[in-house]
Parts: sequence; structure tokens; C-alpha cells
Amino acid sequence: MKTTSLLTLLMFLAGLGVHGQTFTDDFESYNAGDLLAQSSSDWTTWSGTSGGADDMPVTNIKAKSGSNSLYFSSSLANGGPDDIVLPFGGEYSSGTFSVSFWIFVETGKSAYFNLQESSTTGEGWTLDADLGRDGSLSLGNTLSGELLNTIYLQNTWFKLEILTDLNTNSWELLIDNVSKGTFQNSYRQVAALNLYPPSGSGFYVDDVSYTYIPYSPIARNGTVTFIDGVADLLAGQQGSPVVEIRNLGTQTITSAEIEVSYNNNTLTETVSGLNLSTFATHSVALDDVIELVPGANALIATITKVNGQADDDASDDSKTLILDPVVPAPAKLVIAEEATGTWCGWCPRGSVALEELDALYPGLIQSIAVHNGDPMADQVYDDGIGPLISGYPSAVVDRGNDIDPSAIKVDFLKRITVAPKATITNGAEYNSISRELRVSLTTEISEALSGNYKIACVIIEDDVTGTDPKYAQVNYYAGGGNGPMGGYENLPNPVPPSQMVYDHVARSISPNFRGLPNAFGASASPGQTFTHNFTFELNPEWKSEKIHIIALFIDPSGMIDNGSSTTIAEAETNGYEEGTTVTGVEMLSTNSEKIRVFPNPATEQFNLFLGDQGPSDIMIYDMHGKLTYNRGQVSVEALSIDAHEWRSGIYLVKVIQNGKMQQLKIVKD
Repeated sequence: MKTTSLLTLLMFLAGLGVHGQTFTDDFESYNAGDLLAQSSSDWTTWSGTSGGADDMPVTNIKAKSGSNSLYFSSSLANGGPDDIVLPFGGEYSSGTFSVSFWIFVETGKSAYFNLQESSTTGEGWTLDADLGRDGSLSLGNTLSGELLNTIYLQNTWFKLEILTDLNTNSWELLIDNVSKGTFQNSYRQVAALNLYPPSGSGFYVDDVSYTYIPYSPIARNGTVTFIDGVADLLAGQQGSPVVEIRNLGTQTITSAEIEVSYNNNTLTETVSGLNLSTFATHSVALDDVIELVPGANALIATITKVNGQADDDASDDSKTLILDPVVPAPAKLVIAEEATGTWCGWCPRGSVALEELDALYPGLIQSIAVHNGDPMADQVYDDGIGPLISGYPSAVVDRGNDIDPSAIKVDFLKRITVAPKATITNGAEYNSISRELRVSLTTEISEALSGNYKIACVIIEDDVTGTDPKYAQVNYYAGGGNGPMGGYENLPNPVPPSQMVYDHVARSISPNFRGLPNAFGASASPGQTFTHNFTFELNPEWKSEKIHIIALFIDPSGMIDNGSSTTIAEAETNGYEEGTTVTGVEMLSTNSEKIRVFPNPATEQFNLFLGDQGPSDIMIYDMHGKLTYNRGQVSVEALSIDAHEWRSGIYLVKVIQNGKMQQLKIVKD
């Protein structure tokens, strides 16, 4: 079996007699049925209450050693109630640390654990570990995203171990003493182990142990603890490495020299005017850039001098990242559609995610913010995306699975590698007097098509502002209690309209959400071109210079195969081409003054204004499809709907008048 570098270090330090804290529990000192936290001063629960609902019994059904172990399985829809915590006896941010246990995951079940950052449970997650039902094992956290992915065997005992050199921020995962990979972490501190059963889990844990060995600083010692600015780039992109250095010595660091080598190129940087005390860190952004190349290549960052001299320990001067960048498919544009609303307090998360991705992958991803229940909502788009999502905020990448906006990057990195079957060129004619925008989408087929491929055109606007109170953004990140969120933690709740600027706002989609069916016939061959024409009348309040024209090329499954995006000016430069005229589907009303609901969101009742279109049939469904309200042949122009007993959430309202149906969404607070 392979012995790893971190494991070797721990063994070496132990051999020198450098001892810290060691703990082991094989659960043999308890009786089957004993509640763990109630029976042991070493363990506690998430709530901090022993003997409560989240305490758990010791079992003798299965064990790795002896007779006893812990068994985790979810009895609630959201997981739990068992929620066991093992404090490590302190908050460790230097020295070396290891935690291990034996685990048995039942066939078709999942498992979960995390390392806590703080002695106060719930203040920070240093590391989350998800063991999937398919045998996948993923380590990550909210700041770093996924850090490592590997596989494990179900229905068998295996030893899982995490080693970390906290001095240098070097982490390693071992399964049965075999390394499964190393990584750096945005979190640098460990304080406790949390074992918790999510929904669908079933796993045993036995022989839990940890070892902490403290570090004693020497005189002059600097190290590299983190390399940023390049790990998320794609092949062909350029970036400036950002190297974080740390003082592991007793001598204050006032200057340092840094060297970065990658793909036979070396960058150097000298930084002075520092005042780094023991264990303090400083990030150095290099002035030069590197361009990522395909394949796995090492990027090595080294602190070559400390205060003008070599330091006293050369063994920790360097950090290595293996960069194996994703190679984007030529002419590919990924489309990310985010479901959001100003009433949604978690929705700033989506806005921040989209802005970060726009900056990181310009020209490779196009974001679209589909608003609901606020002045920026487009009914057709909002109704279309509704069935694809489970709540707010949500997102779909190329109309794949419903995901949290924080996971957009993961799906983007998968989709950007898929070669598109066609490319689209946007053309336009714009009349600034009438505000009529005529768009031509010319699609060139690059791979043979067969089946119902569709085309749609979207208009979005950036830098959207408003003075109406409904432009205020509800913000659950205010005050920082829910962690950092791109600056929203420094803004109030709600954020007033005067402080809000909205980007990627979906203004219109034509002919509908699903696109024009059979837009390319029953089949099409490589080299064929098709041109479709769309016409939009821009609202006088929309800023034409902030408008983007987006094409969606949609495959028979409903996923977006490719997209294109231009400003109006760029599309005019391409030129407008005559082709097949595309018109929208028949709507009951596109005038929000004819059928509308207010207030929305509401806590007690909704007022539904029906207009004078004749008798109306009204049906309201919850997001699970259950009929909540049903009233037929309503002849009044407006009525009030009592909703005080409804559960909080999103409801779909269907109104049928004269054989035509309109849908809109309402939100019960």
C-alpha cells in the first residue's frame, strides 16, 4: 500500500516524541442502546443537548471491531434526527491533524459527515463529505466548491482518513491507507467532526480516532499556503497567479521573493513592506500571467527568500497544484437560466454566482435572470421555467437538472466541453424611433440533425433599476449571519431600490419558452443554413444600449445545444438576413392590466383582477400539483382569495376565459 507524504510526516513527528492530543473510541465501553452523548463526555450533539432528539444509540448489529458501532439512517424527509458531534478539544489552525474512522455504507444508500471550523457548532464548515448512493465520494465546502472526487465500495467496511498539514494548508484523503488525492482548502481550521444521516442514508461508523500534533515555530520560516487565480480557468485562458504566503517563524517577515513555474515558464515577484507576525498570511498577486494548456501540468509556487535570505526550513517552501484545465468545445456558448425575484431573500446568491461566472468565463456563458412576482417578471418566460424548478432561487444550465445557483459552475464545466451541433449568427435592424427590433438568427448546421430541433430568441437587459418599492431586494444575507455573499452581507434587508442594479433581466422570449418546433425540418445536414426572423417592440423604459439578443438552439429533449449572444450594435454589424418569420403563440393577454394579482407576495389574501373578458374559471395549484382553490364561472371583475391557511410557498394560478387560459404565479409568505 502507498504511504503518503502527510502520513509520513505524522509518523516522523510521533517518532521524535512530538506529541499532542490523541483520541480513539471503538464504542465497546457502552452498552447497546446507550445514547452516545448522554453516556460520554467526549461526544455531544448538534443542539448541544445530550439525551435529546439528536442524540443516538449505540448498536450491536454490526461492527468493524468488537461488538458495537454507530448506525445512521434518516427517519425524516430532510434527514436526521441523529446529529452527533465529536469536538477535537480546540480550534487548530497550525500543526498536523488526522481524523479517521471505519465506515460501512449499505447498498444503494448514502452517507455524510463534515469537519467543523469552530468549537461553536454550525459557525463554519471546513469540509463536507458526501458519499453517494452510486459509490461516489465528494469533498468540498461552500467557498471552494468541490475539492476532490473519488469512488468507494458499498456494503463493505473501509477506513476513511483525512490528513492535513495545517501549516501549509495541505490536505489528503486516504481510503484503506491508499491516497485518493490531495488539495488545498479555503478553510484552514478544524474543531470537530459531525456525523449526520441525510435523507436516503444508511451507514455504520466504528473505531473513530483523531491525532493532533502542535507546531513550534522556528526562527525564520516562510511557506506557501494557497495558490489562487488559475485553478478555475479553462484551457486557453490566461490568469495571474495569486500566491498566499504564511509566516511559520518567530521572526517577523518584512519582505519575500516568490517564484511560480508552469509549462516551462517561470514568473518571479518581490514584495516588500510586509509586517507578518507568526502564523499571519499575505496574498501576493503576480503582475505577469500564465496561459493554461491542455493536459495535467504542475504549477509550483515557491517562497525563495524571506527577509532577503533563504529561510531555516526548505521543506515547506513550495506548494504544487496539478492543473488539468477543461478544454472548451469550439464555438460553444452555455446558457444559464436563473429563477429569481426581488421578494426572495436567498436570491442574491444567484445574482452573485452569475456575476462571478460572467467575469471568469467571458464569452463562454450567457446568464439569464428570469424574474417572478416583481416588476421585472416576463410572464411567458416565468411560466415556462416554472415546471423546471423546485423553488427560489434555482437555476438550470442548458435546461438540464434543477440546481442551486451556487452549483452553476459545476454544470457549466460539463456542458462547455460538449461540441454543439450548430452555430448561430445574430443579425438585427433597430429603429430607435419606433423602438422596433428585428432580429435574424442564422443557424449553420455542423452535425447531422434528426428530430424536433427548435429555435428561440431572448431579449435581456443589464443595469436595470427602478424606484418602485417592489424593486427592493429582500436580503437574508444582511448582517453576515448567513455568511459572505458578494457584498450583500454589508447591505440592509431589504436592499432599497436606490442601491440595486439588476443584470441579465429576461425581457422577452419568442415564440415561447420551448422554441419554434421543427425549425429545421425533419432532418438537416452539415453545412446547411437556416434563417429565422423575430420582431420585438422594446419598452420605452428599456435601455437599448444595454440589451442583449440571445439565440437558443434547443434539441429534441428540450436541452439547449448551443446559444449565441450579442448586443444590438453587434448584431447590426453582422447584418439583418431575411428568412422564416417567427411569431409568438396566442396569449390570453400580454397586458398586465387585464389580469393581475396583488399583493404578491401576500400573507393573508390575494386580490385577483380579472377584467371584463367574461366568466372566468379559476384554479390554483401548489408546487406539488395539488389543487388548492377551484371556482368556476366567476362573473365579477375582481375577487379576494383567502390564503391565510395556505402553507408558505409558490402557487400556480390558472384562469380560463372564453376558452383561453392564462397562468401566473403567486407567492404566499
